[in-house]
Amino acid sequence: MRELAKQEATQRILVREAMALGLDQDDEIIERRLAQKMDFLLADLAELEEPSESELRAWYADNTGRFAMPPRVSFRHLYFSQDKRGLDGARMDAEALLPSLAGTSADDPQLSARADRFMFRDYYGGRSPVEIAKEFGPAFAEELFKLTPDRWQGPIRSGYGWHLVWIDTLEPARPADFDTIADTVRSAWLDERYREIRERAYEEMLSRYTIVIPDPQTVDFTTVRPPSGSATGEPVR
Repeated sequence: MRELAKQEATQRILVREAMALGLDQDDEIIERRLAQKMDFLLADLAELEEPSESELRAWYADNTGRFAMPPRVSFRHLYFSQDKRGLDGARMDAEALLPSLAGTSADDPQLSARADRFMFRDYYGGRSPVEIAKEFGPAFAEELFKLTPDRWQGPIRSGYGWHLVWIDTLEPARPADFDTIADTVRSAWLDERYREIRERAYEEMLSRYTIVIPDPQTVDFTTVRPPSGSATGEPVR
């Protein structure tokens, strides 16, 4: 206990001596830390006000788009490899096959022999745009969700080559049920409340200051000190 008290006293003495020497002035690290502490204080003030359920429901009703469930697609595809056929060759082969698929069931076991073996899977069920983009790329995902169900379409390009696609189901984006995401809504409400309080506090603090931005042509940069913690104390030239 005595040693801890000594360490605490030593720290306080060093801090006071450093401040007496002005070492806290114009120190970027200290300034950043003080600004962070003010941010934390404002965050604490924002969290003091807990929203009621009726308030959250009303706010959610005005912001349903922020919490919408993403669209989802289930599809089968025939793959044409750009490594085996070349990029243009893969596209032309896919285009040549497409007309012959009219009226062909997506479950026809003979179809796979008319295309190339894909390294992952031939069928994807209930996938979101983000999930599709992770595997095939964002351009493929964007084009995929423009297609319509129950017929072969394409070709559309991925990072692997070209694909003919059969859409089984396409579920549009829909609002999430409030009861299932109440905690998420509450967190978003608090985040927005915090931003509002912080902005009002910033505006109030700014109103007490006059900000002067010097003309760069009039600044003597030979007197500018290097950032705190730099290896040299020489003026920047």
